[in-house]
Amino acid sequence: MISVIRRLGEKGPRGVLRAIGQRVARPLHLLRTSGAADYRSPTAAELQQIERGVRELGMPCSVYDEKLLEHFVAWGLLDLDASVQRWPYLDIASASSPWVRMLRDQGLTTLSIDLAPDPSVASLPYYLRGDATAMPFHDASIGSASLQCAYEMFAGDADIRLLRELARVLRSGGRVVVSPLYMHVQACYYQSPEHHGKPAGDAGAVRYLRRDAWDVRASRKYSPGTLMQRVWRPATQAGLIPQLRVLRNPDELGRGIYLHFVLVLDKPATGVAENT
Repeated sequence: MISVIRRLGEKGPRGVLRAIGQRVARPLHLLRTSGAADYRSPTAAELQQIERGVRELGMPCSVYDEKLLEHFVAWGLLDLDASVQRWPYLDIASASSPWVRMLRDQGLTTLSIDLAPDPSVASLPYYLRGDATAMPFHDASIGSASLQCAYEMFAGDADIRLLRELARVLRSGGRVVVSPLYMHVQACYYQSPEHHGKPAGDAGAVRYLRRDAWDVRASRKYSPGTLMQRVWRPATQAGLIPQLRVLRNPDELGRGIYLHFVLVLDKPATGVAENT
């Protein structure tokens, strides 16, 4: 009970009213969307099919054995414990994540940017409120960055604009890690009940409903073809070198591991991306 009261206090009066309104409206939205197609995650066989499709389109895809979760995958792939040039580090779309605060407590130069930082961290000067597709940083001022469970929510052309902005703010030799990179056998997206039917997903993508979600306008899942169109080519044109890592050992980590594809974006030291 004390923890519930504390969480309500952090939300403030407007947040409390919003939470009550969502709880009251949810049954109505579920009734309205009773006939919608339910979203399901790709099966293991379908993930293998997606990998083959990625490789057939000439996008390199190697194996990454996950030992920890997304933030620690980012830590390892960014080589943050050994590479001085990867600092400062930027956590993009971090919401209420304490990751940046934890790194700051260790004396590390880290920043966060989010459209609406959670009230629990919004007062901290290094949790910035802002649009990640138009960041308030100088050119070539960031050593590395990562997104955890966030890239799929960059609706419209924001996923493409983010790639261009990352190419601008990254230093030569910098790197970005996106985990998970959500994919499916076909280009699709899901919406939560209160947003279902609203025009928020990509044109031509299949729309699904996720009944257990809330406040999701559109969660994008790339197919190999749309990955090439919306990520690979724009990243390469912006001067970045993209590659995929594939998780092979989720069963070793327990149930409910949904990380499979990881996107890595490198800005070469020469400043000119190689053809891949």
